[in-house]
Amino acid sequence: MPLHVFLNERSCASECGTDEVAEGMRAFVGVLRELQRWRGISLATQNPFDETELARGYYYAQWRNDARNKEEARYIQRMRDRCTTFTAALHSAARDRDDIWHRHDGVYVFGLAAAHLADGIAVSLPLAPDWDTAWLDLHIEELSEDPETGESVADEYAEKVRHASRKAHLREHEKWGRLEGLDRVSSGAELWAGRADFFPDLQFLEHVQDHLENLDPKWFKGARQLLRQLQMTAAAWDSDASPAGPHWEAPNIRPEHENARRHRFWEDFDGESRCFELHGNLNRGAGRIYFRLVHEESKIRIAHIGQHL
Repeated sequence: MPLHVFLNERSCASECGTDEVAEGMRAFVGVLRELQRWRGISLATQNPFDETELARGYYYAQWRNDARNKEEARYIQRMRDRCTTFTAALHSAARDRDDIWHRHDGVYVFGLAAAHLADGIAVSLPLAPDWDTAWLDLHIEELSEDPETGESVADEYAEKVRHASRKAHLREHEKWGRLEGLDRVSSGAELWAGRADFFPDLQFLEHVQDHLENLDPKWFKGARQLLRQLQMTAAAWDSDASPAGPHWEAPNIRPEHENARRHRFWEDFDGESRCFELHGNLNRGAGRIYFRLVHEESKIRIAHIGQHL
């Protein structure tokens, strides 16, 4: 389940020139890269990217063809299969509604509205002071039915939507971004299916699919929580700066005792047999996750989820 990210189309309506847009797009891609470091993302825009204006009269296709923007354009091209439109994103999330309207600073907004409805995050090009904030205010009008008369009445209220136009804004949203949606996962099979989105810094040996898809229900919540903590650990680990290992977000992570280590070998991705002696508990019972540190990639590789061996 990717993190839903929505481009604020109002931030693409400035009168900025090509140099300012190029600088703004560098910051924009920096925000996307940071979000993708947390987990997989899906980027929604009002129109398909090639038809999107980045400033008045200046389109994405023009920006993409400028040689100065090659690196950023390549990044967006690589994630094109994760790009969609507001309508498709809301339909996918089963949250498209025609009885609610959103305004920001008196202007109807669609990207900010979609981010609010989908419980996602809006992102902007940092081309105006209005977008230099981690939260944006929304004025919402919603139709509802009067229970006594049956007539439609409009309710008006204020809300805030998560937002970023610079990486600094993401500090307030990081905990939410890493965890959003994971608590709604209710089976080991869903954990396996969503592993790339929820656990981008964890690696799983192929047979772990069977472990998760046939996980004893009594160990599910413990497995979900420990995988979450291992992902947070790996995401924050820089093996060059901390060659001895990461700071553990999970309690009681420890190596296997010496006599049992010879039984903790699995065939690794390259066919070599390696020891996966580090482990943590799934609950107070016998459940375990066995894994090893992959120093050269600053990743955690998992070999076993389930019963204590």
